Amino acid sequence: MKTIFIARHASTKAARPNQEDTERPLTQKGQAEAQWLGQIIKTVPSLSEITTSSAVRARETSLFVQESLDKKVKINVIPKLYLAPSQLILKFINHLPNSTETLLLIGHNPGLSQFLLDISGPKSNPTAVQRIYRGLPPAGLATLESQSSSWSDITKENTKLLNILHPGE
Repeated sequence: MKTIFIARHASTKAARPNQEDTERPLTQKGQAEAQWLGQIIKTVPSLSEITTSSAVRARETSLFVQESLDKKVKINVIPKLYLAPSQLILKFINHLPNSTETLLLIGHNPGLSQFLLDISGPKSNPTAVQRIYRGLPPAGLATLESQSSSWSDITKENTKLLNILHPGE
């Protein structure tokens, strides 16, 4: 069985003139959201790795999560996850080594929300599925569980959405 936690980066500052979107940092509210996210992830003893897009806001969110953990979990920065569409997210997940059991992927909307809709199979929690339609909020966290023993075999048929948490819940 494989477990995937999908988190959107925490709240960010508006872009300054001539600032690249990828360079926007977290706001103070975003830092608090990322700390909340870290406290939730801290309860996951089997977390194998944190994977994040290369955008500053996603990397900062990852660092706050990493700092909250009792053990050192590696952060993998993957530039192609910046604004990645659903298909690219699945392709990335399908190529993970099978030694990874539990993944936290931190990225961006609309790709993350679409990925959740695309991969949530018939045994998914209907309330959680309904929450996807409003979009994953900043620092929102979704939990997916797949019955597959191999990342390459993860499909909608063997994966279910367990829940979606919003900051402060």
